Amino acid sequence: MRLLRHGVYTQMKYDEYLNLDTLLSLQKPHTDETSELMFIVAHQSSELWFKVLIHELNSDIVNLKRIIRIFNHLNALWDIIATMSCEDYEKFRNTLGTASGKQSEQYIEMERLLKELRKSLAWKWQVCTEEEELLDVENAFKKWQFSHMKAVERIIGNRPGTGGTSGVDYLKRAVNKPLWN
Repeated sequence: MRLLRHGVYTQMKYDEYLNLDTLLSLQKPHTDETSELMFIVAHQSSELWFKVLIHELNSDIVNLKRIIRIFNHLNALWDIIATMSCEDYEKFRNTLGTASGKQSEQYIEMERLLKELRKSLAWKWQVCTEEEELLDVENAFKKWQFSHMKAVERIIGNRPGTGGTSGVDYLKRAVNKPLWN
């Protein structure tokens, strides 16, 4: 950032602030299939939102309403991905190799932090308010998992997942597994 005297910042362009040159250069489809770009952008966008969720879950004051809204936004991304046909996906699926969302370190960390959330908040807030909001967080997370599973079911059917999982069956088990025990 360009800092002037007395804490005043110089004019900065929108694209500079967001590093758009770098960000927009990170999408590198391996085929000419138009759906592949959308697939990459949706998943990269999800990873950016996972980064925000991890930041929120690690903050001293956890904003549960914001976490719920982020999951709602992530659900909308699955609605977009679900517009891709099975045939569209097959045109670039083999370029994924064994790459799978199951390998997302941010997702794994975000899920771990969500599981710890109930324990960490229990001593901070009134039980009734906390319990209602935590249930809303779990509901938003489970909706996201369900939307993911349904989009994958529509696109790959009963075939195995790219990461060596059973595909939709693996995702169904994840949806049915409680976030908190």
